[in-house]
Amino acid sequence: MIEGIYWLNGIVFLLLGGIHLFWVLGGQWGTNYAIPNTAEGIAVFQPKKIGTLVVAICLVLGALLNFKFIHLGQWSFLVIGILFGLRVIGDFKYVGLGKKVRNTLFAQKDATVFIPICIYLSLSHFFLFFW
Repeated sequence: MIEGIYWLNGIVFLLLGGIHLFWVLGGQWGTNYAIPNTAEGIAVFQPKKIGTLVVAICLVLGALLNFKFIHLGQWSFLVIGILFGLRVIGDFKYVGLGKKVRNTLFAQKDATVFIPICIYLSLSHFFLFFW
C-alpha cells in the first residue's frame, strides 16, 4: 500500500510538471482555467515563463522524490504536506477553500479539481512523513 502511495504521488507530480513545462514551451491548453481571475474576469497575475519553469522543476523533483530516485530526508515529505495544505487553505480571496471570488472559471476548477488534488497531496505526504 505504501509503495502505491509513493507511485501515485510521483505520477501526479509528473503530470502536473508536464503541464507546466507545456506552458513554458508556449502551450495554451488549460491556461484559462489555471490563472485566478477577479470577479470582472481580469487575471490576478500574469505568470512569467521563468516562474512557471521553476514550478515545473519543483514538481518533477517531487516526482523523483516519490519515485525514490532522490532522497532529501524524511522532512521533505513534511514540507510538501505543509505547502499543499497551505494551497488548500488559499489566500482567502481568489484561491483555496477560503476564497471569496467563486463565480469564475478558475474558481470552479479550483473547487472541483485543484483543491482535491492538493488535499490528496498534502494528506499523503503527511502520512509518508509520519510513516
